Amino acid sequence: MTASRPPLDRLLTPRSIAMVGASNSPTRIGGTVFANLLRAFPGDVHPVHPKDQVVQGRPAFRTVGELPEPVDLAVIAVPAAAVVDVVAECAARGVGGATIITSGFAEAGPEGRALQDRLTQVSRETGIRVIGPNCIGYMNAHDGVMANFMVTVDEPLPRPGPVALVSQSGGFGSYITNKAVLAGLRLGWFVSTGNEADVNVTGVLRHLVERPEVGVLLSFMETLRDPEVFIDTARRAAELDKPLILLKAGRSEEAARAALSHTASIVGSAQVLDAVCRQYGVFVASTMEELLDLGTIFQNGRRARGNRVIVMTSSGGAGVLLADEAGQAGLSVPVLPEEEQQALIADMPVPFYGSAANPVDTTAQTTAMPGAYRKVLFSVARSASADLVSAVTWARPGPANDAIVEMYQSTDKPVAILSTAWSEQFQQAGVPTYTDPRRAMIALAALVRQSGRRPPGSARFTADAERARAARELIAAADGQTTLLESTGKSILARYGVPVTREEMAADVDGAVAAAERIGGPVVLKVMSYQLPHKSDAGAIRLGLHGQDAVREAYQDMLAEVSVRAPEAVVEGVLVQRMAPARLELTCGMRRDPVFGPMVAVGLGGVLVEVLSEAVLLRPPFDAGTATEALGELLGGRLVTGRRGLAEDERAVTARVMVALGELALELDEVSEVDVNPLRVAGGAVLAADALIVVRHG
Repeated sequence: MTASRPPLDRLLTPRSIAMVGASNSPTRIGGTVFANLLRAFPGDVHPVHPKDQVVQGRPAFRTVGELPEPVDLAVIAVPAAAVVDVVAECAARGVGGATIITSGFAEAGPEGRALQDRLTQVSRETGIRVIGPNCIGYMNAHDGVMANFMVTVDEPLPRPGPVALVSQSGGFGSYITNKAVLAGLRLGWFVSTGNEADVNVTGVLRHLVERPEVGVLLSFMETLRDPEVFIDTARRAAELDKPLILLKAGRSEEAARAALSHTASIVGSAQVLDAVCRQYGVFVASTMEELLDLGTIFQNGRRARGNRVIVMTSSGGAGVLLADEAGQAGLSVPVLPEEEQQALIADMPVPFYGSAANPVDTTAQTTAMPGAYRKVLFSVARSASADLVSAVTWARPGPANDAIVEMYQSTDKPVAILSTAWSEQFQQAGVPTYTDPRRAMIALAALVRQSGRRPPGSARFTADAERARAARELIAAADGQTTLLESTGKSILARYGVPVTREEMAADVDGAVAAAERIGGPVVLKVMSYQLPHKSDAGAIRLGLHGQDAVREAYQDMLAEVSVRAPEAVVEGVLVQRMAPARLELTCGMRRDPVFGPMVAVGLGGVLVEVLSEAVLLRPPFDAGTATEALGELLGGRLVTGRRGLAEDERAVTARVMVALGELALELDEVSEVDVNPLRVAGGAVLAADALIVVRHG
């Protein structure tokens, strides 16, 4: 039975459709959408109209309740005030889902917001799934569903293919769709989600990633809702080797305000989103063009065996530029072996004034000789030195472009053609074409990353109740303070396996001298006060002390300075800490993002908020292997490859510190921020020399 199918299947892959608000007028949205529905859908399409008995040649029904069957999809284009009642009527009739074209909801102010809240309530109470309101509709070209008004009736239907585009914005999504078709992308799906009263971008992506006809997922969103579903989608896309590419609006504060006014949405941190996408294998496009470029290179499903690209050109300048951009994108442009060069030269006209080294410059002379050009092109594609192939051409019919099409169809290697314009010949053959060298090489580099990518780790976290209880006892001892003493913070961290410096609390100067004797070596004195989270600002720290006299004098001098510079500070005691050596200082911390929750950051020493832009970020749970890989990304890899960078054992300990902070964040919801700074590294040891933990109460 139709009703037994999952609701999202019925909504997005319907077998029967009704349109409430269908019109005979070609100038009304209800007329355009209904005409589109009739174009390619093989099942029944019913118009619903309160007065007209026939709409565009189809017998009309006055209400949803009069429909002869509980259709899978209802497309709704009626005034906003009537929408909620229509959706409730659809649910009562057993309709699977509704796509609401109508605007005038949350984007229109408080009254519209209240109307949208009612719509969401009806969806949740009845189980009917809803796309929109305030959307442009959707297209499922594979099943002939044109439930949208982005394509007019006189425009040809897109050729269905493996690319799916999901956009929160209908208007801009339509713009991207038209650009995509012009660029040669074979769009099988386009879904606009609008105000997302029920179904959102993330939910659609999660649904489409399982569809066998979908091979590439493109997304434009202003707000990322359901982060857990997004991460699950990213994991699944990686498992199925289906590239997921995201273009995110609202990355700046100004854009965030625009998004709020446009869709009443909340925009999360761009840095956190980028980090989560890196962690789970999602490509983040910086521009709309890059979104389409990556879709173009991925849509034919080819994968690369390595990162070596051979560039073939009849223009030396174009070849050099392509080689430069390849290097900038992380690709290799190897010099071809001498025997390969000689074989290529043998196919060139005599005398030959170009180069066979790579870039392979055939000169215009060879291009004018179709037989020679074809031989060289095919030899380049067959080369054992090539994992990727790029060639330069002009967008006009002729033997050279015929040869490029033949070459592309004869090899399974990824190819990116640099052309003066998009070519219908190349689009029909599926040849990835770019009009700028940088865009071509960035696309190939993305394909290389996808080809070598392993699915993200599936770290599992099990809470340790005893550890959490002990940590909460220490928090409770702070008697409602939101910023814990350093000594308390390090005691908590130690319970999670973070290596901390040897230290003792002292109540007076004699206690400090005795503690220093027990600890040994140079020591540090620090005033512990809830009013002094940043001790150096008030002179509440002394470094590198040797011997009883030095400790005694520093203790007294430090307290005297604090009494002058911070007279309001209540001294809880003095921490006597062994001074850890440091070849390198790092900072490792945790903060909670409003969208993705806890995020662990590691970077060079400094206050966490000052290094976030230079830090690598991970979302827990993650394992030590993932943390170690992330450390390898810091500072372009120099943190682990530099002469004074992290040794292998130091990297392992630092990774365990990162894992520990992630576990702490998952286990202690009340901890809002952790800053371990500095994390001192020397001789294989990594020690937390200072720690700040902020908690929230209630």
